Amino acid sequence: MASPITVGGITWDPANGADLTVQAIDFRESSVSAVGDVLTGYGRIGSINGADQSVFCSGCSLNFTFQYTVSAIEGDALNPKVVFDGGLINFYVDPSGGFDVADPSSAGSATGPLWLSLTGHAAPFTGFSAVGDLYSNINGPIAAPGSLSGGFGLLDVAGGAAGYWMDTNSRADGADFDLSSSFSFKPYDQCTGPSSDPTNICYYPIVGTGTLTGQTLAVPEPGPIGMLGVGLGLMGLLLRRRSKESELGA
Repeated sequence: MASPITVGGITWDPANGADLTVQAIDFRESSVSAVGDVLTGYGRIGSINGADQSVFCSGCSLNFTFQYTVSAIEGDALNPKVVFDGGLINFYVDPSGGFDVADPSSAGSATGPLWLSLTGHAAPFTGFSAVGDLYSNINGPIAAPGSLSGGFGLLDVAGGAAGYWMDTNSRADGADFDLSSSFSFKPYDQCTGPSSDPTNICYYPIVGTGTLTGQTLAVPEPGPIGMLGVGLGLMGLLLRRRSKESELGA
């Protein structure tokens, strides 16, 4: 049975039946309305394989930032379908556990080392004409999506300390992760209007949750032949040691 893995202070158990499921919470993103607009956002990870932050990252936090570019808009104005490309999601370990949803800068690269980097994986998706990294069905206008709005996409491992363990090509079209999200327009309580400053929470009027589904790299346990090799190696070492002791005693 596989043992828990710890990378950069983050621990997860690949033997868990939910492996690999990563849940994002405190998720906020900017508003977009036209082709070429860049969607940006941030948040933190609430659980890995069902284990919450106190288990997978005691005393720290695993935060993320992301961006996508609108590449196509389909459908009608009140129920549009939006296609994105240029996807990038970076995860950072903050050893201080100082994430604050009201402070976008508390989720970025300044908070700690890069743990995982994912890039969008372009593949066609049923119900959309254009091909992209991320597909969204919007309930309401694009700039102010209502409840039941959601998205789906594919992602590939691009780097980070944990990348080795998650680069498995185990999802559709050979991608490493599925991404699913739900979101709606809900400006932060203290905001009286939109902000043009990306370091201000009022720049991010959309709130949501997301789930990444992948698989941890399988590390095979030593089989009978492997154990035999280890045993023979130890026996050889012991015999050499005894031979040297005999030579010294002669």
